[in-house]
Amino acid sequence: MRYRAFGHILSCNVPLQELEQTLSPDSTEEVDLRVLFSPADEYIPSPLSWYLTVSLADGTPWLRCAKVVSGYLLHFPSLASFMFDTSSDSIRCVPEPQTPSHTLHHLLLDQVLPLVLNHKGKEVLHGAAVVTPYGVCAFVGPTGTGKSTLAASFLSEGYSVLTDDCVVLDARGGDIVAFPAYPGLRLWDDAIATLFGTTGSCAPVAHYTPKQRFTAALAVTPFCSSAVPLAGIYVLGTSDDAHAVPASTPEMHPLTEREALMTLLSLAFKLDIRDHRMLTREFDFLHRLVTQIPVRRLTVPDSFTTLPAVQAAVLHDLAMSC
Repeated sequence: MRYRAFGHILSCNVPLQELEQTLSPDSTEEVDLRVLFSPADEYIPSPLSWYLTVSLADGTPWLRCAKVVSGYLLHFPSLASFMFDTSSDSIRCVPEPQTPSHTLHHLLLDQVLPLVLNHKGKEVLHGAAVVTPYGVCAFVGPTGTGKSTLAASFLSEGYSVLTDDCVVLDARGGDIVAFPAYPGLRLWDDAIATLFGTTGSCAPVAHYTPKQRFTAALAVTPFCSSAVPLAGIYVLGTSDDAHAVPASTPEMHPLTEREALMTLLSLAFKLDIRDHRMLTREFDFLHRLVTQIPVRRLTVPDSFTTLPAVQAAVLHDLAMSC
């Protein structure tokens, strides 16, 4: 089965309901990445060391990365391991016996693929993006700053969502473009109920979180399936940020090129932090981005009732920047 995501064609040996399937399984389009889900008892190499460990807030290891002979091993303790073979552009998932399939799909789509795409030459930011009359606007920031909720608020008003939590960027001619991911948003129940009521459909994201993967009624707001030029980036902050001012209305402040560059570097997915060529490429690309695309810090009040005002402020800012 073949799927289209993040500007690439993927083949997979199991159905991936979250992704947009290509029009024909006999398509002549070249496959960029091959994904294989293996049995739980499949062999996994044991690395001598891990070059990166990402931990949860309580200190529990969430992701460990290691360089192995064939490429990279990405290990999610008690959940699954993913082997990325750089020579064949293939990803092999070996699950733990108790990990359900929807959790494996989430790890692949929202954790592993962004890192693999970084290795393949794309710059990938932690954020969501929507299509406006002025181009794509991206909402970036750490986990918990409301990126998906803000994107969902635009969707509820008829704007197409381009991607959720992973903004894949590349240069095309004089533009910087953002690529579509898949037709879904990961949202909390209260956001779904407030913004959409009973419209659309939901499915669990993963067994360890109550978040739902919300799919809009595509007949009402079609999923954007093509790359669109980037028009603006908004860095979301929480109320305890040094730049945040508690208020009932949104606050927006431009970032200097240096501030924008350092912020986006901290929000970029990186597979191998020791890869100097990747780091140089990323720095050069993001330097071009911040000199070409406006980057603002946006503080969003913690209330669903203020979302229309946030939308209006963003759209006005984009219109003034064109």
